[in-house]
Amino acid sequence: MTGRLIVYGIGAIGGQVAGRLHSAGLKVTAVEPWDAQREVVARDGLRIARLDGSVERHRPPVIAPHALEGRVDLCLLAVKSYDTEAALRRVLPHLAPDALVVSLQNSINEEWIAPLVGAGRVLGGVVLVNAVLLEPGLITVTASVSRATAGAQLPGVYVGEYLRPAGDNARRVAQLLAAVWPAESIDDLLHERWTKMVTNSALNPVSGLGGLASAAMLSSAAARRAIIGIAAEVLHVAAAEGHPLARVMGDFSAEEVCAGALGTSDAFDRGLAARAARVSADAATSLLQDVLRGRRTEVDYFSGMAARKGRAHRIATPWCDAATALVHEIEAGRRAPAAANIDELARRVARCALR
Repeated sequence: MTGRLIVYGIGAIGGQVAGRLHSAGLKVTAVEPWDAQREVVARDGLRIARLDGSVERHRPPVIAPHALEGRVDLCLLAVKSYDTEAALRRVLPHLAPDALVVSLQNSINEEWIAPLVGAGRVLGGVVLVNAVLLEPGLITVTASVSRATAGAQLPGVYVGEYLRPAGDNARRVAQLLAAVWPAESIDDLLHERWTKMVTNSALNPVSGLGGLASAAMLSSAAARRAIIGIAAEVLHVAAAEGHPLARVMGDFSAEEVCAGALGTSDAFDRGLAARAARVSADAATSLLQDVLRGRRTEVDYFSGMAARKGRAHRIATPWCDAATALVHEIEAGRRAPAAANIDELARRVARCALR
């Protein structure tokens, strides 16, 4: 692709994109709102610690949002979901008439991006890799729960166009992102978005509540019970939204997940427990990273979104409701992350069942 490219947000995901694309010779500008990250990257560059122990070093040019000038031909958006609108308001005056906006974010932010820039210019990148950014300038790549499958071979990112099959735009963006991770264009973006929503909604709140890294979470029977309950609810909501899903996390059928929530099968529970050994010990969900930093989380765009959409379809989501509320209590400083919170989550769901 030709023209000017910006990566807006260079955290654990956006930093990999900006650094590797710049080192591949593309004209990339990184736009970073977080002062500490921007200053370290501008002064010392960006380090990416890989799974094999090697360290990549990149020096993408980085600016503050207010310093953005000139024409933008492609915007790769990698900010937190709650910062989406503010980022777009900053970028909109600079977008070329035929510019594309690609969400590399969690959740389903294309729903809010499309009214601002036009649905025909919106693409999504469903990122399946995991990384942590616990200090400015250093990204540590970890083995993710999403890709720790027993059999399925998954890319690093799926690229699709919003509300239409993959065309030239999706294929060109996938080709571009192949310099960052293995990339694949897909015809049904929202199917993959909802597939990841099941994973994000189930894993992120539970890890944040328990203060548990991913492997430790999967090793906990109580945490797995909560994961299964949330995942089954999101599957029901996805189907009501017109996106019935056949599989979750590559290995598990929707039937196995729902049967696990009903207590009639332990296949999903056993599969989750087995994944603990295939996930990096330092792998952590994005929500846990936010909790550890004392930052606002994206829970309203994970289990919170599933619950809101569930109410619109009259689908009960007690696991999602309780998990979202408990994470809000942590954000407000009324509760600290601890394994006891997962027990409290189960108690709240049980009380809902008695009403």
